[in-house]
Amino acid sequence: MKWLFKWTIAAAVAIALIMVTPTILRLAVLFAIPWNCDEGMASDWPAVNARGDIVAAYDKACTGVGTVVDYSVVLQLRGADKFTTLVEHSELYYGYPKFRWISDDTLSIDLGKVRAVWGEVDRVGSIHIIYTYIKVGTN
Repeated sequence: MKWLFKWTIAAAVAIALIMVTPTILRLAVLFAIPWNCDEGMASDWPAVNARGDIVAAYDKACTGVGTVVDYSVVLQLRGADKFTTLVEHSELYYGYPKFRWISDDTLSIDLGKVRAVWGEVDRVGSIHIIYTYIKVGTN
């Protein structure tokens, strides 16, 4: 009886391995392909306040197996080497985002029509950020 039980367990393990091996091989190939990314501030529509703080769209496109694009809006304070991500969003319609400095410490960001928005930052240092957008369906 023990002999039959051991062989049943061994057969079940062998069948399970045979079933998952193709998936494991596909994942190994996927992770072996190098991802190349191109990213940076979009120079199309940046806005600068009187103090020299810059807000701009930021895109990161990575290709490997397919292409993944991340869209966001970033703020670079005057004299700073790094920038702060203010908001991430789905792909926007042409002509967006739009930026307007109401004052040196108040920034308005209009994303237009958008499917998804996440990670909104309302304040960076003394700068207060106001967002405007219309959520649309995914169909």
